[in-house]
Parts: sequence; structure tokens; C-alpha cells
Amino acid sequence: MAKSGISNYRAFHDLTKILLTIGGLWPYSNSNILYRLLSYVQGFLSLGMTLVVFGFILENFSNVALVTRGLNVMTSFTSAVLKVVCLILKHREMEELHKNLDPYFEKLLENEKMLEHILKKVNIFRLLSGVLTLTVFAVIAFQIIAPLIFIINCKVHHVEIKKYPLIYPGNYPWNISASGSLYLAHFTLETFGTFALFFVTTSVDSLFTLYNFQIIGQLREMSYYITHIDSDDDSGKYIFHRCIIQHQKLIKCVKLMKAIYGPVVLWMMSTNAIVLCALLFQISKVKTITIIQSVMFTPYVILQLLQTFIYAWCGSCLTEESENYKYAVYSANWYGNRILMSSVVIIITQKPLAITIFNSSTLSSKENFQDYFSFFETTLTKFYYTDF
Repeated sequence: MAKSGISNYRAFHDLTKILLTIGGLWPYSNSNILYRLLSYVQGFLSLGMTLVVFGFILENFSNVALVTRGLNVMTSFTSAVLKVVCLILKHREMEELHKNLDPYFEKLLENEKMLEHILKKVNIFRLLSGVLTLTVFAVIAFQIIAPLIFIINCKVHHVEIKKYPLIYPGNYPWNISASGSLYLAHFTLETFGTFALFFVTTSVDSLFTLYNFQIIGQLREMSYYITHIDSDDDSGKYIFHRCIIQHQKLIKCVKLMKAIYGPVVLWMMSTNAIVLCALLFQISKVKTITIIQSVMFTPYVILQLLQTFIYAWCGSCLTEESENYKYAVYSANWYGNRILMSSVVIIITQKPLAITIFNSSTLSSKENFQDYFSFFETTLTKFYYTDF
């Protein structure tokens, strides 16, 4: 059980680290300038694609079908730009958060008696990260393959192509030839932009789940030690004092998480429902849906729901584990010990750890999904009852 839990955590941790390292976003303490430039490259690629697609939307503003098609793509690239900007601007906060969580959790893994407690649900966290990575890969793979299939199909049936399709609907400030080196250069550029979108989306979202799991692991460790206090006053006082200090560090870690991911979560919760409505509206206007279209639409819909679920579920798990820690403190063997009573009061009067979005909304699977689907229903109704 412990070995499988460690292997699941290692796979989860290593996948997140590899994805972030490729994009230049993993918080290494002594990273060089060339490594940091990778994050800027990904940001500029995503920003360039955002502007190109935005130009397409402005050019076809009177055509709702084309606007909704471009809106889906532009929102995805804008999200990637926002994630890169947040991690670059909050680089010091990222390093501090990483130093407080990752090395400590590695030490916890060396304690065999703690493995069963701190690695609970690690397979679910790993599964969510893996499914997210595969879903994003499927979405971008279909984006790249779709124009290639169209070109090959036209060649096989000897159909003359006046203008070769690119990966995304875009409007460049210069004319692109039907084929040739200029077309190939633009196709390559959009391919790099697609890979940048893949690495940013998967890595930043997976890092959020990883840090949440590491905070939850420390809360479980604290609960374990407090519930195993013996009658020795000195050892109990030491354990409570240590847990108070550790809990203060976790409060600071949660604040750092809010500072780094606050804008990302707010943007994602606001746009995912709109994009999903626009996508379903686009599907409803198609008379016949081909197999290729259904294969392309399905992973994209799953991705929008999965991203929302991951953030909301992780926030809910963090708050739940914080409540369990307070209950463990209250249930500990401190009755009649005046030395420990002050420590208990300090701990149980603390608010449970929770990730809030700009101090207005708390990340919770129940509350966020109710708000999400309520907004989704309202927006979708407006789409269908508006005369375009």
C-alpha cells in the first residue's frame, strides 16, 4: 500500500516537474537566464496567437458562428498568457511556496509510519493530473491534425486548394500565400504556439493540485501527532508548539497560493462557462455533425469541465482537511492540562484553511459548481433566445 502510494506520488510529482521545466516555470532556486527565457517565449507565443485570433474575430464580427469559433481559441490562449504572467510576476512567491512545501514533503516520505496517512487519495490527484494532460494533448493534436487531414483529402481526390488552411482561424497583417515556404512558416509558428498552450495549461493546473496535496499532507501529519499525544506533559507541549508553528507556515502558504492563482481561478471560472455555452451554441447551429467534428468537440467540452472541477475539488479537499485537523486538536488528550489548554484555544479558534478568490469566493466543489452551472444555464438561455 505504501509503496504504491509513493510510486503514485512520484509519478504525479515528476510529471508536473517535467511539464513545468520544459516551459521554464519550475521554481528552481539557481536557474539561469536562458532557462527563465523559456517562460517568456511561451508567453509571447500565446500572446501572438491571441492577437491573431482577435483580429479574426474583429474581421468577422457580424458572423456569430465564426465569432464563437474564434472566441473559444482566443480564450484558451489568453488563459495561457495570464498563467505565464502570474507565475513570472510572482516568481519570488513561487520560490518561497516551493521551499516551504516540496522539501518538507520529501522528508515526510522518509517516515514510514506516516506514509499511510499523508498519501491518502494520492491516486485521485495523480489521475486528475494525468487525465488533464491527456485531454489537453487530445485537443491540441486534433487542432494540428485537422488541417493536415483536409489537405491530404483534397490531394487524394485531386481537388485544387486555393488557400491552405492554418491551424487556427486568424487574421495576419500581411497576405499569406496559398502554399509554399511562407505558409509553412506560419503553420510551424502556430504549431509552436499550440505546444506552448499545452505545456502552460497542463503544468500550471497540475502544480496547483500538487501544492494542495502537499499542504493537505502536512495537515494530516499534524493531526496524526496530536491524536497520539501521551500523558507526558512535556512531549504534549512540544507537539502542540510545533503544530502551531507549522500551522502558521501553512497559513502563509495558502496566502501565497491565493496571490499566485487568484487571477487565474477568477478568469477560468468566468470564461469556462461562457466558452462552453459558445461551443454548444456552435454545435446546435450545425445541421449534421461528422465523426471528426464530434471527436474534436468532445475533448474540448471535457477539458472545460475538468479544469473547473480540479480547482474546485482541490479547494474543497484543503478546507475539509483543515477542519479535520481542528477536530483532531479538540479530540486530543489535553483535558485537565492547563499548559496545553492555551495552545488548543489558539489552534481551534483559527479559521480553516481555504483558498479564496480576491477575498470574495471560496474554492469549493459544491459552491463553485452550483454557481458555475447556474451561470452556464443563464448564459446558454440568452444565447438561444437572442435573435442574431
